[in-house]
Amino acid sequence: GLSAAAIFAGRGLSVLCVDQAPPIAADAPGADLRTAALMTPSVDALAAAGAWDRLADQAAPLWVMRLLDAGGPAPDIRRRADFEAAEMQDRPFGWNLPNTAIRAALTAHLADAPDAELRAPAGLSRLTLRSREAIAQLTDGTRVRAALVVAADGRDSETRRMAGLTARRWGYGQKALVFAVSHPEPHEGVSTEIHRTGGPFTLVPLPDKDGLHRSSVVWMETGPNAHALLDMDAPAFEAAALTRSCGVLGPLRLASRRAIWPIVSQLAERLDGPRTALIAEAAHVVPPIGAQGLNMSIADAACLAAIAAE
Repeated sequence: GLSAAAIFAGRGLSVLCVDQAPPIAADAPGADLRTAALMTPSVDALAAAGAWDRLADQAAPLWVMRLLDAGGPAPDIRRRADFEAAEMQDRPFGWNLPNTAIRAALTAHLADAPDAELRAPAGLSRLTLRSREAIAQLTDGTRVRAALVVAADGRDSETRRMAGLTARRWGYGQKALVFAVSHPEPHEGVSTEIHRTGGPFTLVPLPDKDGLHRSSVVWMETGPNAHALLDMDAPAFEAAALTRSCGVLGPLRLASRRAIWPIVSQLAERLDGPRTALIAEAAHVVPPIGAQGLNMSIADAACLAAIAAE
């Protein structure tokens, strides 16, 4: 939603972003521990909107995508495949940032954007869709008239429901543990995916902090195994993570708390209704492999903003 508002405002369109979640500090209880790898097209879209400059110095570049096959009886690396950005462009594939940093930067950008307004926390309480306009009743007691309502409120989108649109969802029996680690070996801009039964274990570069090399981790496992890992004490969990990582960056030390997320896919039956368009996870949900989700979402916003500007 914040990205879409920035991109719409960058097109000179008047936009109001209504967000039920207020900005939250990275170390606050309930903070989103995940990171997002913004690939080159997403960075270009945010740069065109004037928002990327606030993010660049908090990002770790991704120069190499490395896939490791460790699927034998023991967690040993059998095969390796490297995909290098230099083979196709003079920039990294993308840049990895904490979600809290992205959210804070976009919030600050919208505060300065002349054509944008952010109301948070606030939400939709009622939506009336007419042929020429939409009328939104907000939870702060105000009423807004708009030419277009953009549903960017996630997989359980209330906006989608109010517009009478449906989506089907299916699961994979997997969950993802997300957390940050420090490690003695530098990542050197390499994002590493290690494949074994249960799902990939992915180490994504983060900027160094307090003299320590850091990465974010997405560890996919079957549901019961994921919960068992979540319940381990820190030393046991770090030992399990070292084994699962095949030691590629040395011993891993937790640099954040752990969180767990279900692995599902979802697709809306259609992407539009009267004066309404669905984007991002309101439209489509994919598992967190290859940073597809947020980058697809930003592409949605850029495409819809271009259509609206026409």
